Amino acid sequence: MPAPARVLIVGGGIGGLALANAVQRVGIAFDVVERAPALGEVGAGIGLSPAALRVLDVLGLGASIRAAGHAFSGIVLADRHLRVRRAIASSEPVVCIHRAELVRVLSEGLPAERVHLGREAVGAETGPDAAHVTFADGAREAAACVAVADGIGSAIRRATFPDVRVRPIGQTIWRGIAEAPVPDVLRGAFVEIWDGGLRFLTVPMDARRTLWLAVRPEAPGGHDDPATVRDDLCALFAGWHPALLGLVRASPEVLRGDMADLGPPRRVWHRGRVVFSGDAIHATTPNLAQGGCQAIESALALALCLDRFGPGEAAFDAFARLRRPKAAHVVRTSWALGRAAHTRNPLRHYAMRAVLERAPAAFVRRQEAVLNTLAYLRPFDARGLLGPA
Repeated sequence: MPAPARVLIVGGGIGGLALANAVQRVGIAFDVVERAPALGEVGAGIGLSPAALRVLDVLGLGASIRAAGHAFSGIVLADRHLRVRRAIASSEPVVCIHRAELVRVLSEGLPAERVHLGREAVGAETGPDAAHVTFADGAREAAACVAVADGIGSAIRRATFPDVRVRPIGQTIWRGIAEAPVPDVLRGAFVEIWDGGLRFLTVPMDARRTLWLAVRPEAPGGHDDPATVRDDLCALFAGWHPALLGLVRASPEVLRGDMADLGPPRRVWHRGRVVFSGDAIHATTPNLAQGGCQAIESALALALCLDRFGPGEAAFDAFARLRRPKAAHVVRTSWALGRAAHTRNPLRHYAMRAVLERAPAAFVRRQEAVLNTLAYLRPFDARGLLGPA
C-alpha cells in the first residue's frame, strides 16, 4: 500500500525546522520527529546572511527573525590591540540571533501537532513507493519520503553512507555571549582578529550583548574545567586587548567544540526515497559562518524540488544538482580560510591575510555575491516565491 503523500523529517534543529516550514509553504504534508524532549539548540549566536534572510522572508518568518535578532552591516579586520587593519561595508545587512531564538521562531511557524518530540529515529529504509523510519523503541513509520536533517553526526547517514566520515580540521572553538562594555570598534560590525596562530571574533548581538568566538589549533576530543575555562582562555590570549578578555570573563556560559566538516560534498545525497539535507550531508566548518545559512538554503531548494517533481528520486536528484555546487564552494572556502588562519607556514598565512586586507572592493563584492545569490533556484520556483528577478 502506498504511504501517505507526506515528508517525514528527521531532526528538529535549524535545518529540520526550516525544511518543515519550506514544505509547508509549498503545500506538502509533513511531520517532524526529534529525539530530544524539547526543541532547543546547543550553541550561542548565529549569523544569518542575506541569502538565508531572503529564504526566511519567503517562508514568512523574516520579520520575526529580524525583530528577535540584531542587524549589522560591516566586517572589521583588526589586530590583537583592536587597531583596525581594514573595514569592509557589507552590501546588505547580516542578522545575528541567538540560536534558541531562531529555533523558537522556526517552530512557531509550524502546527504543534506536526512536531513530535522524544522520538529517536535510528534507521531509514527505502522502497519503491515509500520509505520507512525505525525508532529506538522499535516502532516503524512509513512516509512518501524521508528527509534526514539531524546534523553532522547523523546516525542514519552513517548507516546509509558509511564511507562519509567527519573530517576534523584540528581546531577548537570556544563561544560565549557577554554583556560587558566594549570599544566602539566592536559595535555595529563583525570583527575578526588573526594573531600568533590564534583567532578571536566578535559579533554584536544587540545594544548590550556581544557574541565572541575564540579559536586555536588543537586535536579534537579535549575538555575544559568549567571552573577555570575563563582563566585558561584569558591566559591563552594574554596580551590581547583587555576588552576581549573582558568578554570572556563576563560570559555566563562558555561552550567548546571541535571544528569539522564532511569533506567536499561531491557524494550522493540520497538513496531511493531517503534524502539528506543540511549538516547531515554538506556540513562545513564555521569559518565563513555559513553552516546554518546553508541548511536554511537547502530547505527551500528541497521543498521547491519536491513541489515540482513529487516525493522521490527525481526531486532528490534535482535537489543535489542544484545545491551541490554552492555547498561545495562554501565547504572548500571555509576549510581553506581556517587552515590559512592557523597554518604554521608564514607565507601561506600572510598571503591569505593580504587577500583579506588588501583585495580590491570589487573582489570582495564578487565573493559576497556568490554567497548571497539565490538565482540558481529560480528555474524550480514554479510558484514565484522568490519574487521577480
